[in-house]
Amino acid sequence: MVIIDERVLPKLLTLNETEIRFHIVDPVLRALGYPGGDDIFFKLEEKLEYPYFHIGHKSKKRDQPLGFPDYRAGLKGRRGSFVLEAKAGHLLISKADVEQAHSYAAHAQVGANYFVLCDGSFFSIYHTLSGSSCRPIVKIPIVDISLRFHEIENILSPDSLERNCRVKHDVNKKLCDGLGSSAIIKSGCYGMSNWTLRIFVDGNDCTELLRETVPEIKNTFEQLEMLQKEFELKVAEGIAQREADGRITATVMFSGITKGNQAAMKLLGLERVNFSTDDESISNKSENPTVFESVGGFSVSKGTLVTPFFGDAIEMGTDLNGDIFISARMYKSGDRIVGDYAAFANYDYGVTAFGNISAEMDLYGDFDLRLIL
Repeated sequence: MVIIDERVLPKLLTLNETEIRFHIVDPVLRALGYPGGDDIFFKLEEKLEYPYFHIGHKSKKRDQPLGFPDYRAGLKGRRGSFVLEAKAGHLLISKADVEQAHSYAAHAQVGANYFVLCDGSFFSIYHTLSGSSCRPIVKIPIVDISLRFHEIENILSPDSLERNCRVKHDVNKKLCDGLGSSAIIKSGCYGMSNWTLRIFVDGNDCTELLRETVPEIKNTFEQLEMLQKEFELKVAEGIAQREADGRITATVMFSGITKGNQAAMKLLGLERVNFSTDDESISNKSENPTVFESVGGFSVSKGTLVTPFFGDAIEMGTDLNGDIFISARMYKSGDRIVGDYAAFANYDYGVTAFGNISAEMDLYGDFDLRLIL
């Protein structure tokens, strides 16, 4: 996208302030979406009635206006705005220029999140709360604006102001020291340190017999062994939060190792697992972990295609019902939640040619979840 007319670029240092505004600032603001619709405000050379730092009663006769910012723009009735000052092309931005723009942004009538300075050399964006002595968030040479416009857009566009300047204060009880009342799980991994699978026919343990004589069951054992030894299992995302009744709950999304496996996990209720705890807070001590538990069930109808860990989908020859219980012991360590788990699953295949088949699977392992703090 071409923002600045390339014919202007060789003449940047010769442009006066009005020409900088016309050739540089105005095209940038239009590309950002200003003046915009009814939910956007856009003001030029707005008069500020009083100094931004003022004690006592105000008097229009005694207190002189602080100044007239070249541009002020942002979201109507919402947090998110900026002021922009343009300077002549040959004038290098001075400390006084930065202080002036900062004073406009910090003015009691303004309260802008950002302030911007533009001359013939650079387009610089500053964060108001960082003060007038801060370094710019971005400092883009005018000749690179078209190439690097996304950096400006990611801060000053209406959508970016809406996203970046929204403030929500956490007034609920924290999950533990170092966390607020909620915590985002960015990613994670877990392993299978041990597992067992038992298969019953009419209540009798026939695991070894079926493993030796039924290829599908033999294949299941081989795939479980491969998962344990050769794969790092992934957590996609999640959240831990304190509910309105004070309980702490957690929702964890798991990633399948293949697309087919992901579909099977969703079918069996293993893609998204909800946990809760009776503990008042999440522990910070490995010797005293917090225990989260999850109880769930699932049902798969006869004829449904189910994909194993690897390979092609298999059509269910009978209805499948099951329930899963997971107990996870965990504690916070830095920006992570770590611990171990035990999962117990029961499967009932109903009556088949062999009789009534059911299975029990126990899984054990540890996990490491990365938080966004």
